[in-house]
Amino acid sequence: MSDFLPSFNSLIVTTITNETDNVKTFGLKREDGKSIDYKPGQFVTLSLKNGENEERRSYSFSSCLALNEQASITVKRVDNGTFSRFLHDNVQPGDLLLSSGIGGFFTLPQNTARYKRYVFYAAGVGITPILPMIKALLHENSSTNIVLFYSNSSPIAVLFIDALQQLQQSFEDRFEIEFLYSNAFNLARARLSKSLVRVLLKEYNITEMRDSIFYICGPYSYMRMVTYALQEAGVKPERIHKENFNTTDRINSLPQPPDMQTHTATIHYKQRTHYISVSYPDSILQAARRQGLLLPYSCEVGRCGSCAAICTEGKVWHSYNEVLMDVELKKGCVLTCTGHPVSGDITITI
Repeated sequence: MSDFLPSFNSLIVTTITNETDNVKTFGLKREDGKSIDYKPGQFVTLSLKNGENEERRSYSFSSCLALNEQASITVKRVDNGTFSRFLHDNVQPGDLLLSSGIGGFFTLPQNTARYKRYVFYAAGVGITPILPMIKALLHENSSTNIVLFYSNSSPIAVLFIDALQQLQQSFEDRFEIEFLYSNAFNLARARLSKSLVRVLLKEYNITEMRDSIFYICGPYSYMRMVTYALQEAGVKPERIHKENFNTTDRINSLPQPPDMQTHTATIHYKQRTHYISVSYPDSILQAARRQGLLLPYSCEVGRCGSCAAICTEGKVWHSYNEVLMDVELKKGCVLTCTGHPVSGDITITI
């Protein structure tokens, strides 16, 4: 049965920095001394035993590997968040954290020179994955221009204000920032809205959409509003990338797959081949777990991408998907947490 147990890497907490009253940054390194390899925008999934249950949460890296920065995650303490409260209230430098891996599709294009302008929208702790992306672009690609629209409740709530202002000063010809505060006296320039999105696009001369790409991270309602506003402004969906931090809420009602018959999923995972029988209402992930095979996962609701796999044979239908874009789906990417085999057996590789 050992082949069916999850494998974890141990990460050592090296430093803890208080960013605000309820936000901390945790420096990390691997216990085996090897470097933590990740792309700007990606996250690490951590595991925590909570009684007989296991809690998993994914946290974006706030550091930039390309600049040889200490690998780190920045976490906001949530009152009803089991994992964030554990990190804030219990973890000390020298403690070990268990990680099931690194992942995420909220990353820069392979060829960053493809776009002349990168436009970022962040709200609160949503700046976490965006900051390393901005750093990488500024230091590695001299031809790109960057605009950041950063929303917070007030100036004292802004994360990484010193780093952002230093970058703005060092790259003043290529990097612009618009700070927005909910408590601002001028309500027309306070909380970001669809109308203000359109106004800011014009003010910053973001009109040639073919040369621009957009990244959004923040609360679900914030990202939905910005997405709609950008699409109304003529931005194609494939140019809009989102990272969802709200992965704990369950979806009230999910559609049924067009095929609810039992099918076999051949799963290539960790140099082994497993054969899993998948029957509705179980997803691929749930069916594998019932049969003793623990696959990578975090949110289990189709919002984070920790469970992503490649389907090489057959067809997978998703009950919910906020992660994979058309380009990834066409390449065969699937989510095991909300994926169901349809029209026959499937083969996937993780």
